[in-house]
Order: sequence, then C-alpha cells, then structure tokens
Amino acid sequence: MTAWIIQIINYTLALFMWLIVGRLILSIFIGGRENFIMNFFIRFTEPVYKITGKIFPFARAGCIPYLSILIIIIVRILIFSLSGAGIPKQ
Repeated sequence: MTAWIIQIINYTLALFMWLIVGRLILSIFIGGRENFIMNFFIRFTEPVYKITGKIFPFARAGCIPYLSILIIIIVRILIFSLSGAGIPKQ
C-alpha cells in the first residue's frame, strides 16, 4: 500500500476513536438526554459498536465503547507495523 492510503486509513480510524471518546464524555455530562450533538455521535459510532458486539458477543453494553477503542488502537498499530510506514527509510 502506498503511504497516502495508509494515512487515510489511519486518520479515519483516529476519527472514529475520537468520536467514541466524545460520545463517552457526552454521555457522562449529558446523561440520557437526546439532542442534536448526541445524535450526531450516536449516528457515527453505532456501526463501530455493532461490529465490536459481533466480535465480542459476550461483552456487556457498558464495555463496548472501551473494547471498540482497544480494537481501533490495535488495528492502527498493526497497519503501521505491517506496512512499515512508521519506520523512516535511511
């Protein structure tokens, strides 16, 4: 893969990771109230939660966001380590 494809994948995964973090923070401060901002975060993070739920069917609903972040971090590390993009060429 070329470097720009790896960077696009990396930035997309980072975006999803920060959307999950944002949803967690909003759920702490706002609670269960639905508003425009919370609906935005729910709309974009729910597909990631569904994938994580399929990978870990035994996980409780409260653990899904943390497992999602963990999966995203692992995938980002694997992409960089397998592609060699993080190693500067000499």
